[in-house]
Amino acid sequence: MTDSVQEQLLGHLLDALDDDEQQVVESRLESDPQLRHQWELLRRRLEPLEVLRADFDPPAGLAERTCQLVASHGSRLGAPPPSEVPLAKAVLPSPPVESPSWASRVRWLDVAMAAAVLIAGALLTIPALQHSRFHSRLIACQENLKEIGQTMKQYAQGNGGYFPRIPPRGNLAAAGIYAPMLKERRLLTDVHRVVCPDSSLADLQRFRIPSLPELQSASPEALELLRKRMGGSYGYHLGHYCDGVYHHTKDQNRTYFALMSDAPNATIPGYQSDHHAGRGQNVLFEDGRVKFLTTSRISPDADDFFANDDGLIAAGTHPNDAVIGSSPTMPIIWVKNGH
Repeated sequence: MTDSVQEQLLGHLLDALDDDEQQVVESRLESDPQLRHQWELLRRRLEPLEVLRADFDPPAGLAERTCQLVASHGSRLGAPPPSEVPLAKAVLPSPPVESPSWASRVRWLDVAMAAAVLIAGALLTIPALQHSRFHSRLIACQENLKEIGQTMKQYAQGNGGYFPRIPPRGNLAAAGIYAPMLKERRLLTDVHRVVCPDSSLADLQRFRIPSLPELQSASPEALELLRKRMGGSYGYHLGHYCDGVYHHTKDQNRTYFALMSDAPNATIPGYQSDHHAGRGQNVLFEDGRVKFLTTSRISPDADDFFANDDGLIAAGTHPNDAVIGSSPTMPIIWVKNGH
């Protein structure tokens, strides 16, 4: 909607157009459903101003007090006091008499027009503020992943070159186990590093990472909640499973291998993350780079890092098949008679 059209709609709602203009707008509203919808949205925003339509009688003696105030200010500026002003000049012409309803309508229109200006300003300001907040949270999320990436490198250096390993079975068999393992090594000192500021976990006042013994001894009910939160709001790679053997990942400083990202959401097409307004996700690659991607591939023909080559949210089918799972995701899908 252009500014001129919006001004016409506001003028129609505020009864500030002349009769011909009012008729033109009303005719367009009858024939244009989309314009009618915009008119209705503006009408709802102006509803709070309806309370100002009531008539108000001026307080008793207001005119006399106003004249006295004007006279006192004139004396301060060097004007002669009222007693020294010639009678012919002291007599003020009587103001035109307006009906209370018209005066009330003028006051209401003044307030309404001021409100309309504020609303128009808000329509321009709010998107800018939202963009600024989106950008700041995106950058903060990237800083978190960069910090975790450095921690992962430190872990690998002291673990034969391998990143934290997700067990294939048992209470620790979930992608989020990386965080308790980093914490146990005292490499993750700030637990809030694993929380994206644009995720639902950021609203929790008391977020914590459980210990490995706590996970091992947890009841099935408690374990479900601990697994869901232990990795924070980030997903971690699930290793790969081939030839009947599960393997965890060794640091090879690959530029294309996705190590972590904003947690994927299995209910969204393509398993995209629901962080950052659902526009995409920050991805940490094995070489330490962090990149914001709007899809689950670094390029159209590249590996899908939210599903393996079989299209499953499970461990990759070969060493270069990177798959990132959310905190409670198990690396291997087990059935009763085996894999």
